[in-house]
Amino acid sequence: MQRVSDWLRDHPEGREQLAEIERSLKPLEESFEAVEGPSDDLLARTLAAIPDGIPPMDDSPADPPVTLTDVDLSGEAGAGGNRWNVMDSIGGLLSVATLLALLLPTIAAGRFEARKVACEDRLRRNWTALMQYVYRSEHGRLPEVAESGREAFAGMFAIRLADAGLMDDVDQRWCPSADLPVLSDAGGSGPQEPSPLISLSTLPSVESLHSLPPDDLKRVQQFAGGHYAYTLGVIGDQGFSAPRFEARSSFAVMADAPLEHAMTADQPAKMRFSHSGQGINVLYEDGSVRFIRADALNSMPDHPFFNHLGASEAGVNIDDASLSPSWRAPFSISLQR
Repeated sequence: MQRVSDWLRDHPEGREQLAEIERSLKPLEESFEAVEGPSDDLLARTLAAIPDGIPPMDDSPADPPVTLTDVDLSGEAGAGGNRWNVMDSIGGLLSVATLLALLLPTIAAGRFEARKVACEDRLRRNWTALMQYVYRSEHGRLPEVAESGREAFAGMFAIRLADAGLMDDVDQRWCPSADLPVLSDAGGSGPQEPSPLISLSTLPSVESLHSLPPDDLKRVQQFAGGHYAYTLGVIGDQGFSAPRFEARSSFAVMADAPLEHAMTADQPAKMRFSHSGQGINVLYEDGSVRFIRADALNSMPDHPFFNHLGASEAGVNIDDASLSPSWRAPFSISLQR
């Protein structure tokens, strides 16, 4: 019996066949109904695989049927037991390492995709609010960023949407996969608790915006747009204005804001992007959202973050989209209070 146990320990195919025989016989222990036993071919193959010299099993009651629970597979029965334990441990570690090598890229790719889709979903929710605003607008224009003054910042779109009752959840301006910023004190030297009027989860009304102290106004201008960049406006026949909605598939209206934003297009080293630096989600006027890779931005006919002159300012014509983070004014010379 010990020799059979040793042989089964060293031959996985024998253990599999023995397990199949045991599964076939198990119903006999549970009921008296006739069941189909193992095939003759299986029994013949199993017996043929047993090395010569092992005495055949007889019907003597002294030797009960061998089951998997009777077989010592721990490796301690033979002289090479320790060797088998070490080899099994090494094999197990190699298997785990191989499995991790296969799974980690998949897990990382899945996490990246989930974060990207989460921000994309918030962009679509903002697009729905923008469309409702357009339909209520007398001239069919997107929310306006003023040319100068306290309303001259890209994040003004969120305040106008909230003021019109079109942003039920002000947190939709924050990408759920990105960290919330920390409000700093007036000098920017450290964090401070947000006041009831100025916080990351609230937005002031357009009217109250004009009565805020300068420091609070600066914070609102910096954080009102959340993690998203918005169109600064365009210059048309009638001068500077908000873009008129035309459902264009080539005109960007919002996007994931860069983590660091260059002032001109010839400063690519200063542009850093979210989503592991791979790129950004861009929302177009027709409601489509596309993921643009960072290395493809400069080759686009209309760069999302710069106008046709390569400046981070309002578009130089009605088809020139130019997006900026919340704090940016439509022109470098714009006063923001």
